[in-house]
Amino acid sequence: MIKLANDNWEVDQLVKTGLYPHQQAVFRDALRALYTVKPQIKLKLIAFAYSNGEISLGRAAEILDVSQEEVKEILWETGISLHFGPETTTELQKDIDNAK
Repeated sequence: MIKLANDNWEVDQLVKTGLYPHQQAVFRDALRALYTVKPQIKLKLIAFAYSNGEISLGRAAEILDVSQEEVKEILWETGISLHFGPETTTELQKDIDNAK
């Protein structure tokens, strides 16, 4: 593997050549490609974010473009416990912030 002096060199070159309008577009496209080739990575990412309370069940369904029932199945299959509403005011505030 070639080690570049600047790890963002390739990304910068993709923008400079006009293939992408900015670095964020490069990263978005790279993630889309990664999720296409390895969809289990996206599922693990969503399951992890859900289990940490970073996203709601509805947001997980939206990101995965599936129903909430399908998300419940996915989470169950990955061993993630479902949250049935906030248990503390801190969790409620986190849910509110995540909904924004």
